[in-house]
Amino acid sequence: MKPTTTLTALFLATTLNAQVTIDFSDLSASGVPLDMYILTAPGAATEPSDGINQIRDLTSVTLQPLGTLDFTAASTTPFAASYPTANWARAQTVTGPGTDHTYLNISSTRMEVVATNVPSDANTYTDPKRVLQFPMTFGQSFTDAYANVDGPASVTWSYTGHGTALSPLGTFTDLAKVVSTENDMVLWNTTPLHPLVIDDGTDVLVFVPANVGIGDHNAPAVQVYPSPCMDQLHVNAAGTADRRIVDLQGRNVQAGRFTSNTLQHIDVSALATGSYVLLLNENGAQRTVRFSKQ
Repeated sequence: MKPTTTLTALFLATTLNAQVTIDFSDLSASGVPLDMYILTAPGAATEPSDGINQIRDLTSVTLQPLGTLDFTAASTTPFAASYPTANWARAQTVTGPGTDHTYLNISSTRMEVVATNVPSDANTYTDPKRVLQFPMTFGQSFTDAYANVDGPASVTWSYTGHGTALSPLGTFTDLAKVVSTENDMVLWNTTPLHPLVIDDGTDVLVFVPANVGIGDHNAPAVQVYPSPCMDQLHVNAAGTADRRIVDLQGRNVQAGRFTSNTLQHIDVSALATGSYVLLLNENGAQRTVRFSKQ
């Protein structure tokens, strides 16, 4: 079972309209059940840069189901009594090997790691390791001293990016990217708060709510043409959905609504030459497609 406390994000965290603050209030009191995937091929995706209002197209990556992760109250786990200072836990179940737990102490000001890899290879922190502080805003950093079986150490974490990621599992907004001086990055979904991507330098793991997965994306693929277009963009298989067009800096440049499954037409004559993303939201399910304007 691989440890999950060395967190590295592949996807850049950005928001379409404003900087995202990581806050204790983003935590769901009932926890979050997550499906877990492993990245098997990066496709055309590359590690994103830092910055504000970023949008990254990561739809070319290949992901395979690996198991589940429950971000839950520590009291619901079988080893809680051994870690009385922990009030939250991540229960990571890899299909086949079984379940390991990371125990956390989360307060209104911070998130700290108490123990990892419980029970298969338990690593207890005699001085917990802080991985988040609340609130945390773009550009902010903090330094923390900690100690575990490897001895004492210190780490500095910095919030370096925020925005939107387009992936095979859907479109994720209000995300925050945090990097450390231990060459780690973590991508946090902030609504509700849970890790979206964990990368230990060997494997990249992706976590999404249990009701959102590859198997749920059976709606007809959205087709747009021509691309590049000039005055009109034709959209097929759109369905009844709210629509937005954003540029690659994450700025909304047009919005509207489709009301039927018939071929739709969007007037794009006012758009500047460049690349854009059409985002469709149909009862909470999001689909995306990229196009170019001449």
